[in-house]
Amino acid sequence: MQAAKYLTILALAAQVQPSLQQDEPDESHAGHSHDLDPAIFASSAATDEPIGSIMTLHLTTMIITFGFIYPIGMVLGLVRSRWHVPVQTLGSLLFVLGFFLAHAHSGRNYEPHTAHRGFAWFVVWSLVAQVAMGIYLKLHLERGIHGRIRRLFVFAHKCLGVLIPVIGYTQIVLGVIAVVGFCYGEETGQCLAHFIMGSSFVGYGIIMLLSLRVGGPWLLKRKRSQEWYDSWTITAWGIVNTFTEHRWGSNWNPTDFQHTSMGIIWVAAGMVGIWTSRHEQRSVVPAIVIALTAAAFQGHAQHVANSGHIHSFFGYMLMAGALSRIIEICFVWKKGVFKISPWQYMPPMFLMMAGVTFMGATEEQLMLLAEMGIDPSAYINILLSFAFFIFFYVNILLSMWERLSGYNNDHSTEGYTEVENVELHDNPDFLEDEEEDNFTKEQNGMQLGSISHDER
Repeated sequence: MQAAKYLTILALAAQVQPSLQQDEPDESHAGHSHDLDPAIFASSAATDEPIGSIMTLHLTTMIITFGFIYPIGMVLGLVRSRWHVPVQTLGSLLFVLGFFLAHAHSGRNYEPHTAHRGFAWFVVWSLVAQVAMGIYLKLHLERGIHGRIRRLFVFAHKCLGVLIPVIGYTQIVLGVIAVVGFCYGEETGQCLAHFIMGSSFVGYGIIMLLSLRVGGPWLLKRKRSQEWYDSWTITAWGIVNTFTEHRWGSNWNPTDFQHTSMGIIWVAAGMVGIWTSRHEQRSVVPAIVIALTAAAFQGHAQHVANSGHIHSFFGYMLMAGALSRIIEICFVWKKGVFKISPWQYMPPMFLMMAGVTFMGATEEQLMLLAEMGIDPSAYINILLSFAFFIFFYVNILLSMWERLSGYNNDHSTEGYTEVENVELHDNPDFLEDEEEDNFTKEQNGMQLGSISHDER
């Protein structure tokens, strides 16, 4: 019943915007308004008024919800914990609160067509769909057509549950950009490039860490090395860069040549990586691509003071991640050695550092840095602190999953956990909470099969 009440509240929240817009004042400096003179936003997507306590509370609420509560709830859902529904319900209630706060603030006004505002409705309806599917699955309707479509809903509920933290991260980034008024007008292109590529490197580091600690059964079942998937991703990303970095029909400039040529080399090197990583073979080609990308960015032309310093440090971190990965594959990783080496944590950590540094190197950020008189080295230290926190937080979530699911990576094959009779989840009760107070690790696991504790 509580879930049904919440779904009703969330559906009403999705319809509240028009009435809020009608009741907002028209004065440009008297509270929150969407009916402002477009000339106000000639150079920035935000006015100069203070942010205000309500908007600060909105930001805090959304960061707590999408940055902490939903990821923890996702882990609890993957291990079928009875705490999954309470945690997700708490997160959803905080989301509704934050949604209303966003329309009730005073002070600073924002350009009404920001990406954050448009993407918010995708976030809202994603959560509505997730809650609706969760309620449907909890009803345990398995007769007639329900029995045929239930498995589809289970799969969709699982996938959307995993994607919600990613969707939330995207909305948080767009929200921070909107609240400071950056990435507007002519700055949009370079801003997109920094945040998309920076987020990609952070995501790559997270995936690398997932593969290292808990991705073994999945890779073993498919008889592919991680580099095979990395190479396909590099190839696809290179194709996108090749055809999107230049605005077709306009004149070519040095930046277009740099970015397009980088896309071409990613396509070529990615195909080499696919070929060399066949038949479960490890390959250094993806790491070489990262090293070449680092070298290219260190020589990238810059237009803002201190930009070269920040971009050079980004290149150093990216190069460190690539070299540590090459050393790991060639010298540290040994077939049949079961324990994870401390060295293997270095590549994902350096990639996260590189990604966060690159996201903090947009032209507007660096111009603000110069105006405030902040030393670039101090700024880099702050960015690295964020990267270390992300690395720490991801490890906490992975440790939580390992503990609750009974996962054991000590006895494994080629660095991956050995699994007997592997069977992926097709149980209709997946992601549904158990009612028993005492449940075992077998009930709490992902049904990946029993982990063998016999060394071969």
